[in-house]
Amino acid sequence: METPRRNLPWVQFYKCVTIGDEAVGKSCLLLRFMGKKFRPELDPTIGMEADQRIISIDDKPTKFQIWDPAGEESRMFCTSRGLYRGAAAAILVYDITRRETFDHIGRWLKEAEELAPPNLTTILVGNKCDLSHERAVSYEEGQEFAEKHGLIFMESSAKTNQNVEEAFFTAARTVSKKSEDGVLHPSAECAGLPLLLHVKFGRGAGSFQACGCCIS
Repeated sequence: METPRRNLPWVQFYKCVTIGDEAVGKSCLLLRFMGKKFRPELDPTIGMEADQRIISIDDKPTKFQIWDPAGEESRMFCTSRGLYRGAAAAILVYDITRRETFDHIGRWLKEAEELAPPNLTTILVGNKCDLSHERAVSYEEGQEFAEKHGLIFMESSAKTNQNVEEAFFTAARTVSKKSEDGVLHPSAECAGLPLLLHVKFGRGAGSFQACGCCIS
């Protein structure tokens, strides 16, 4: 596993958002990706959290910035164009033990397609696969939905760390390939140039690097 790095030089920058119902494990996946321990009693996200990690994509240091909004209770904030503006990737998460969270992914996908820039890379993640004995959604159902909508699909577990790195790295590699192929172009709104902004996190206050257009 690559050691998370946050403040080293980078040559490309991509913004990613996590979306899905409340309590499907979006924040736990982000914590794991940032190299932190799994916290089963993690408090619900309030407002917006964000973090970033420098990763290597085809030997290019890449700043991968991930925005983690609150769940259903803050939909008015989450559905603003500010969340999706400049996003190149989305991690769409459902809980394999809660059928309703899978039933709602079509709505989340529609929202992302309407509000995000064109050619958004979306990874569909069925989280909590460590609880397969409580499964309410089969692997085949997730795979079928992904194939129907042209998404990349995998199941993950923030608890065991299964496919957490793979989900985020797959998103970053796919975006980088689209950029190299000329499919994805920096927009006038978001050219990937960083600006230090201060954002109130769900569990405190902090600052991180973000392009100035990312908040409306």
